Amino acid sequence: MLPTNPKLHNQSPQERVYLSDDMICFSDEDPEVTSLQDWKIMIIDDEPDVHRATQLALQNVTFENRKLTFLSAYSAKEGKELLAIAHTDTALVLLDIVMETNDAGLRIVQHIREELKNRQIRIILRTGHPGEAPDESVILNYDINDYKLKIELTRQNLLTTAIAALRSYRNINTIEQQRLKLAQTLQHLQQVQFQLEEYTHRLEAKVAQRTAALENANRELHRLAIVDDLTLVANRRRFDEYWQQQWQFLAHQQQPISLILIDVDYFKHYNDYYGHQAGDECLWKVAQAISSVLNRPTDLIARYGGEEFAVILPYTSLNGATKVAEAIAAEIYSLNIPHHQSKVSDRVTLSLGIACIVPQLELSPKTAIAFADKALYQAKSQGRDRHCVYWDSG
Repeated sequence: MLPTNPKLHNQSPQERVYLSDDMICFSDEDPEVTSLQDWKIMIIDDEPDVHRATQLALQNVTFENRKLTFLSAYSAKEGKELLAIAHTDTALVLLDIVMETNDAGLRIVQHIREELKNRQIRIILRTGHPGEAPDESVILNYDINDYKLKIELTRQNLLTTAIAALRSYRNINTIEQQRLKLAQTLQHLQQVQFQLEEYTHRLEAKVAQRTAALENANRELHRLAIVDDLTLVANRRRFDEYWQQQWQFLAHQQQPISLILIDVDYFKHYNDYYGHQAGDECLWKVAQAISSVLNRPTDLIARYGGEEFAVILPYTSLNGATKVAEAIAAEIYSLNIPHHQSKVSDRVTLSLGIACIVPQLELSPKTAIAFADKALYQAKSQGRDRHCVYWDSG
């Protein structure tokens, strides 16, 4: 229940006065009860007549389609108790300065602003002692919104003061609501930004993963495109590509390139006798043995076709290529792969044709291949299981 003052019920008819056209007079008539949506005006004053006069003067006032509701406290102590439950939606406090103490009203101001942290509520100080008006320091140091003498309590003055205070309260609340909405909007935007950043990071991670997977797939496709499935050395496509690159490169540098064409002796007989599976295994062993002989990263072994292999040796003289060919033949011989259908040995052997040339841009890259092929043919013609070197008589 709101605090009441028993003095109001003990007034005699002589103490009751009425409201004239311009002056506020006092009466014992009860104020009109209004809705919860009305403007709340709190009167904190130890003079009951001031409560009555204020309510009577403003009881029929409507501001922005909202009536006024009055809350009364008759001491600073009652004022604090009332503020504790009603300060959040009270628009205006009409506050007496002198009550229990000479600075009771000022302490209420501090309580509202500093303890309750309420900056929206409008505070108007009132005093019935003109000689006790607050000095300049009070006006500057206490967050009040106006100061009035009680002897100025005409209806017009009260109405002007109240409406100005309500309008100010409304504007402050509107600004605060807009600030809160802006803060909420900003918070929402920050959340959206954070979500977008998280989504972007996830998307970037996925893109990086997909890119890496695609690069790996491309590398694998490229490897499959240039590697022979059976022997796992370079295929004919890779041979043609690499030979063309090295030919062009060494032609500019005028450095030699050697080529060794290799044929597994009597491999058709081996395949027919031991079966295709054994033939495939034989070709794999031969390819890996040849690869083990090559030490430089620029050297390349490729399956040239069927049981034929090719070895490209950039920056290699004829003498160097011959040594590589001899090492290859010896490595295959040491594998000791049985070949009972061979006409030259009891094991798998090779025939090798060697060619060496300094590439020329005006010369076809196929020239050296043709030279190596002639040398291979010569090795076969001479009985196989040997190497021959092409000599350009011209």
